[in-house]
Formats: sequence, C-alpha cells, structure tokens
Amino acid sequence: MVIKRCSIRIALAGILAVTILSTGCSQKKEKNSEQPPDFAVSCVAVAPAVSVPSLDSELLSQIERKELEDGLYSTNKLLKKHFLSRKDVRLFSDGNSGADEDASAAPSLQRAKKYADKFSCNAVLETTLHRYKERVGGEMTAKEPASVAFKYRLLAMPDGQVLCQDSFDAKQQSLLENILSFRDGTGGTLKWLTAKEFMAKGLRNRLEKCSYLAQ
Repeated sequence: MVIKRCSIRIALAGILAVTILSTGCSQKKEKNSEQPPDFAVSCVAVAPAVSVPSLDSELLSQIERKELEDGLYSTNKLLKKHFLSRKDVRLFSDGNSGADEDASAAPSLQRAKKYADKFSCNAVLETTLHRYKERVGGEMTAKEPASVAFKYRLLAMPDGQVLCQDSFDAKQQSLLENILSFRDGTGGTLKWLTAKEFMAKGLRNRLEKCSYLAQ
C-alpha cells in the first residue's frame, strides 16, 4: 500500500512538472510572436529606425540626444548590412537613413503604409531605439560597458497585423559575470564591446528568431 501511494505521488509530481515546463515554454514564445505561415510575404520594406523618445523631445539632454543620434545611425547601417543579400527585402536609400525629419516620427500604421507603398511590399519592418550608451574605456579595461535597448516589429500590410516582434534591453556583462550571456548570443566574449558591436550582436540575435527575417 505504501509503495502504491508513493507511485501515485511520483506520477502526480511528474504531471505537475510537465505542466510547469509547458507553461514556461509557452510564455517564452509569446515574446517573439509569429503569424501562422499562411501569410505570404512578397517583400519586406525596411523603414529607417526611429528613437523613443524622439530626437526633438525636450526631455532629452544634449548628451542623450547625441547618443540616440549615433545609435540611429549605427542601427540603420546594421539593418542594411544584415539584409544586403536578401533580394526580397527593400532598403531605404542613404539619403533617408534616419537622420532626416522621419527620425522624429513615431512608429505608426500610417508611417508603415508609407514605406509599404513606396517599395510595393506587403510587410514592413519597424525598429525603435530606446537607449544607446557607448562603452567608457578600452576593450580590456572598460569603466562602463556598452548598453543598448531596442525593439522591432514586422507588420503585415495593409492592416498592420504583427508577424514578428521582439526586444533587446541589456548592458554587456563579462563572461565571468554572466555565463548565460553566451547562450543568448550577446555575450560570451573576453573583451568589452563598443555600443555598435553590442547592438550588432543583439540585432542579429533577435532578427534571426523570426522566420521572415532570418538569413
């Protein structure tokens, strides 16, 4: 009788563990939501990255505004580099790399439709930069590590349904400080990265999780 009760308890514990694990996995997947594969993307229009807060915000200090300007420039260059070999991705021209009036425009369906119409695509990639802080010090002895935060959304046109979305918000940690950063694809290095290098790792890691944007 004792053995039978123990067996029942073990079985119930096993079911509970599976339930907990299944719930954890489903919650993790919600972070990078992806539409069912029945949506056929003709091409993806990449809109220039924008910042939140916008560059013309009175809440920004001169230093913060300069950081975001540098971040937008780097982010747009990295987006171009990431999709350069993709024939189904339409990129903005050098004259519209986020440094013009569009850099102060908030992400919106109307803005996304503008790029969809411009490139005759039925999907638009929006990228929003929230923080871009440069490393203070050298690659071996940084006093302050690089720190970046951004999010992206891939929108189906014309209704704006989200095909993929994800975010990245991190300050670089050394390999000894956080061994898990190696698994995330944004750490695992023995040198301190510049903000651009750290952004490149984070952007590549997040975009590769979306089947429509993976290389």
